[in-house]
Amino acid sequence: MNIIPTKYLITLFLLITINMQGFQNKDPLTQEQLTTALDSVEYWIENDYITRALKEIDKVESAAVLSRNQHFIARAYRLRSAVALYVNDYKTFKSYLDKASDWQDTVQDPYGEVFVNNLKGLYYKKVTKDLDQAIVYFNKAVEAGNKPAYEEQIIDIYFNLTSILYSKKEWDACYKMSQKAIRLAEKYTKNSRLVRLYYYCGVACANTDRFDEALDYYKKGEQIALQEIDTAKTVNKTNYVIYLSGLANLYDRKKDYKVANQFYQKYFVELAHQNNAFLEKYSNMMKSYKNLQLREKESEKMLVEYQYQQTQLKLNKYLIFLGIGIIIALIFVILLQYTNSKLKTENNKLLKQKNAELQLAKEKVEDAYAKKTLFVNNITHELRTPLHAITGIAHLLEQENTNREQHKRHLKILQFSGKYLLRFVNDIIDINTTETSEKTTLKKVDIDVNKFINTIRESISYFITGEYNNSFDFVIDKALPKTIISDPDSLARVIISLLSHVAKNTENGNILLAIKSLDTDTSDCRILFSTNCKNLYLPEERIQELKKSFTEGNSAIFTALSDKHNHSAVELVMANKLLLQFDSSLDLSSDKENGSTFSFIVDFASPDKKIKKKEEVIVNKDGVKILIVEDNRINQLITCKIINNFGYYCEVVSNGYEALEKTEQESYDLILMDIMMDGIDGFETTRRIRKKGINTPIIALTAISKEENKHFFEEVGINTVINKPFEPSMLRIQIENSLT
Repeated sequence: MNIIPTKYLITLFLLITINMQGFQNKDPLTQEQLTTALDSVEYWIENDYITRALKEIDKVESAAVLSRNQHFIARAYRLRSAVALYVNDYKTFKSYLDKASDWQDTVQDPYGEVFVNNLKGLYYKKVTKDLDQAIVYFNKAVEAGNKPAYEEQIIDIYFNLTSILYSKKEWDACYKMSQKAIRLAEKYTKNSRLVRLYYYCGVACANTDRFDEALDYYKKGEQIALQEIDTAKTVNKTNYVIYLSGLANLYDRKKDYKVANQFYQKYFVELAHQNNAFLEKYSNMMKSYKNLQLREKESEKMLVEYQYQQTQLKLNKYLIFLGIGIIIALIFVILLQYTNSKLKTENNKLLKQKNAELQLAKEKVEDAYAKKTLFVNNITHELRTPLHAITGIAHLLEQENTNREQHKRHLKILQFSGKYLLRFVNDIIDINTTETSEKTTLKKVDIDVNKFINTIRESISYFITGEYNNSFDFVIDKALPKTIISDPDSLARVIISLLSHVAKNTENGNILLAIKSLDTDTSDCRILFSTNCKNLYLPEERIQELKKSFTEGNSAIFTALSDKHNHSAVELVMANKLLLQFDSSLDLSSDKENGSTFSFIVDFASPDKKIKKKEEVIVNKDGVKILIVEDNRINQLITCKIINNFGYYCEVVSNGYEALEKTEQESYDLILMDIMMDGIDGFETTRRIRKKGINTPIIALTAISKEENKHFFEEVGINTVINKPFEPSMLRIQIENSLT
């Protein structure tokens, strides 16, 4: 007599008991519960909550299959097919669509016929790209749902037909179909469909040259798109982006290229943001869908096991009762050991992974914090150095009893420091707001070479730190001309930047500034400026890093200011950017014997060959009245004093409301308008002045960027823009131009 080994018998008992307990704990849903679950999934699909639908569809499908209710099974397969379509799993979509179609033939569900034909139309539209066949099935869906009870569901069918006609560019048919869909969608407040239907209708109108009607539909759709953004508090602006595209195309067809260009710019900016949001959303959805597929496989396995268990249940029940005591004990021990082992392994693996991620995140945070600190420290240093010069000279002027010559020299350094500080701030703004190809306009004034060099000498103690104990020598070529024509502020900024860079990287060194005249056939005067320090040696890789920073564009400033090994490179970046305005560039060389040399060559014009100045505009200042609109009392005082020194009469008001009142009571020849004011700003004040029919020239005196806000200035009717702080000579020129 053969005896079954005990270990095989125990294993058999264990498997049977686990299967029995697993299925005994899964109570089937009632019909009411299952109907509610199916309704919920369908609602989530209709309202684009796909992630939520993905989490629940496998449970609902399993429950429908276990219920053996044909209507529930047919409906579950329809919903499963729709979910697969949303995540672009076309293989699963087709598989479940075939199942849903077969079950529909069995159950003959009226609404199911509408649903299945709609899915078939979507299959031919999205998968096979057979738009004509898709139209056939969508029309079948419309025919099947041509009942008042299904009027709300027909909206999606009309929507899909409109989308196909839009893709085929059949604009008249697209317009007619969109009108049908819009009437029903407005009736049932289907904003998720209206936002696209208005767009399709607007495009159809635009392509048939009905621009005003197209614009009306675009405005309606854009309003819904913006409401979606405000209500959901989300960055998903898909619908808003398509309206920017539609409006750009509309104005393009109307040949209003300026407005079209504005919308195209907005469109590309929003599209970039939207692509990032879409990738993140799509990634999360695909993760959920992969999890769904895993659960689906588990569900199928569970179903097979259940069917097998039902067959074997009667045969094994007596054996189960006999071995129940042993099995419970074995189950407890085995599960405990297995669970502990598995959890321990998974926890160790997870801990290692999380520790690695935390370490990486910690390093990134520390690096970012260090860069932020260095950036703040270095930008503070760059700002406080000229500010120290300004406050120091102001103190000397107040405390010392200086003679007229010393007083004049102090004022010159004070003015130089202010211009240096303004230039540094403007350079930071320019690098981050303008293209590298753009050039600013250099001043062209006579420069006394000897006085210019003396100013550089005197400025060293104010602009270059003395903590490194360096000395400075100047070697000046006697062949230099006495006078050249150039921009002294920009040229001085370049030289000071080079000297400062060398000084920050050298201790106890001698820094030499050489200025030499070169022979040339192409200009009146060619001068070589070179800064050398034998104590400073830069390896080749360091030189290449510095040269690379010259071409980094907008990121160069932050890189230079936030790298502890490279912070002084900001001066080289600034210097090279300024040299581009002189049609020159910075050259670097270094060797151990001669040290490091930073040089550049600039071509200058001589005063005797400079272009004759335009004849000075003579303005009759008698009776000229200028209105100054400025809310800052210090700025009021300064501007008013400058205007009076020009010989003009001026009046001052402190806000936009007073300006409006003054312009109604009196007539002015010119208005100087501040922009950033309390109450109504300069833009709104100007708009209201122009609305009253007042055409007085208006000059904006403002600290905001002229280039970034150019369209605002033009829109409200501002004639000229001058950025604060400004040079009085520039203001004088603009006033004379405006009055003539």
